[in-house]
Amino acid sequence: MATVPRDLSDLYLAPVVLALDERIREYSALDPVELAKRVELESDRLDWSRDERETAILMALSHLIDLHGWALDWVERGVQLSRGSNSVVLGVPQRLRDYVDGDRRPART
Repeated sequence: MATVPRDLSDLYLAPVVLALDERIREYSALDPVELAKRVELESDRLDWSRDERETAILMALSHLIDLHGWALDWVERGVQLSRGSNSVVLGVPQRLRDYVDGDRRPART
């Protein structure tokens, strides 16, 4: 059963998802080296470990986007937005998965 919006944060989910989806599309168009530079610049974090890369990509994806109380997590299926008991997962392209895995080779076609 679908839940109804309970407050303004719930109503802001659609614009937040659309903004994050656009950022994901933008990042997926970058080559692996440019992606790593952009993530480092926008997250102000180094990518020394997988955990650091997960945190960095989430910070970079949400850079200058008001999440309106929604939290981001990196999960197996992609980027999860959650708030309370509600959550939604945005799938991510292989290029972003490769970044998190530490692979800087050109993306597979």
